[in-house]
Amino acid sequence: MNDIDSALSDIQRIRDRLADGSRFEGFAPGIVALTGVFAFALAAWQVHAGSASLLAWIILAPVCAMMIGTEAIVRARAVHRAMADRLINSTLQRFLPVGLAGAIVGFVILLQSPEQVRLLPGLWQLLMAVGICAALNNLPAAGRWPAAFYFVAGTNSPAVSGDPSIDTAWLMGLSFGIGQFLVAATLYVSSGRKPHD
Repeated sequence: MNDIDSALSDIQRIRDRLADGSRFEGFAPGIVALTGVFAFALAAWQVHAGSASLLAWIILAPVCAMMIGTEAIVRARAVHRAMADRLINSTLQRFLPVGLAGAIVGFVILLQSPEQVRLLPGLWQLLMAVGICAALNNLPAAGRWPAAFYFVAGTNSPAVSGDPSIDTAWLMGLSFGIGQFLVAATLYVSSGRKPHD
């Protein structure tokens, strides 16, 4: 390896370390809040229809992730410029394993142990808390509050899931609706910008 290759390798490592510790400005508070609205709306619709299918939540999750991700890529390229791809990759590496784990757990329980389906809201909320904690290096410091909320909600959901009077739709909708609004509020307050900026 010659001196130029060594220098380029050093620059690459420095940029990767900067990306690992830099705040990611790609998440739009308005889009994150909209995913909270979707959570409330799906829960209300399921309660009204008398159907608390968690398959609808499994479908909603990637839709919301794609909305947030698409906006994040556009915003990151505008805000972070040359560092955008590294910051996107760094943040994605933290969130993606948690998202995949949630999808796998959901499908396994639905296909193999449908009698345990009421445990899924709590498991997903705990995974959401872990995902936020994993990405705290790239998020505002106040991101620990939504993570704490998801930990509490994820602990509470399995504890009350045995009560048949509590609708699974509300175990999902209330926790994710409130949680996403907390994430959006954290992003909004820490950015000092309007939610659609």
